[in-house]
Amino acid sequence: MYKRLHSRIVVCLLFAFFCSVNVSFADEKLNISGFGRLVAGYLDDNNVSFEGYTNELTFSEQSLLAIQADYQLTDTVSVTSQLLAHNNAERDSGIEWFYLSYQPNANWLFKAGKMRTPFYHYSDVMDVGFAYAWISPPQQLYSAFLFNQYEGISGIHRFALGPVSASVELYTGSYNGDTSFQQKRYPTDIDNLRGIVLNALVGGNLKLRSSFITADFSLDLEEITTFANILRGAGFVESANSLTMEGEFDIYQAGAIYEEFDYHLAWEWMKISSKTILAPKITSYYVQGGYVFDPITVNLTFANLITSEVETANEIPFGVNPGLDQLFIAYNTTLQRTKASDLKSVTLGVRWDAGVNVAFKAEVTHYQGGIGISTFEALSESAAYAFDERANLYQIGMEFVF
Repeated sequence: MYKRLHSRIVVCLLFAFFCSVNVSFADEKLNISGFGRLVAGYLDDNNVSFEGYTNELTFSEQSLLAIQADYQLTDTVSVTSQLLAHNNAERDSGIEWFYLSYQPNANWLFKAGKMRTPFYHYSDVMDVGFAYAWISPPQQLYSAFLFNQYEGISGIHRFALGPVSASVELYTGSYNGDTSFQQKRYPTDIDNLRGIVLNALVGGNLKLRSSFITADFSLDLEEITTFANILRGAGFVESANSLTMEGEFDIYQAGAIYEEFDYHLAWEWMKISSKTILAPKITSYYVQGGYVFDPITVNLTFANLITSEVETANEIPFGVNPGLDQLFIAYNTTLQRTKASDLKSVTLGVRWDAGVNVAFKAEVTHYQGGIGISTFEALSESAAYAFDERANLYQIGMEFVF
């Protein structure tokens, strides 16, 4: 595990070195930057895992190193590429971004290629821990359950209305890869992806954001697909169809950040709507406040994820014969293990800005929620029954940019 991370970091460092050498011979058209983080975490419960963390100390879940190259082809055209080395089993190392930008003037920007999907306020800097107060952004919103990149095109128009600086972004594209959660990877196809993002800066202190995303999706959960085929073969078509992860989703998002020199307040809300039983309506939000005792920042965050129950198929009879009883139990067990679960959390964090490009952080998060596809994963059958739906996650980290 650590050898893999070491080799990936070496590749990134060599890439940065050679690019830096080339910069000295270029005519300032190439700009090299980068960021990294070293994060250790420990979950104080031996019955479950959460986002890859267990009751053993690990550095592998969020530690990473990235290099970004921006090359100005002409006065209006540039190309951006980001190479990321990560040791998390749920993510691939390699090219994170690769897109072409065309900016005819200060008000318009067009991009095409592989880009970050703009789900959240911190989407563009989600891997850049130096850019925000937390070690782990609230997982109720910023979860790996959603896909981070898409391939397509986008257009951004910037404008001003009195004291308000604003922008509108329209984008469309697709994603064909893996969606990862609970240390497993599932083939995922996202088609007809369309979205709009509205951003506004009011008076220099208040940032507002809202967005809407819609797309068609297909998620291949192999073990569930196999069981669905068994149900279909037994004549329980409605139950089999209820286990299909295919359809359309709509995502609504809104948020606000207010910043002063010595404190900040933030709020973000998201609603995911889908007609599939395994991915029902999900509403999540967080509220955060932070105070600066320069160079120390203390922050407190409350986050919540609320799922809406969807009526399941009840066509499999129980008590008729042992074979049907097994199907009945297996069907309901599958639903329980794969559906999303409510999750609340309170996070207390401390950040020390040791320099202009280095910060050290420590935080503890108390989670309360059941076992589910978006929350805790039981480490064994007996552990699922022993888990009391409460756990604390302890993390420390170093963030840097260059």
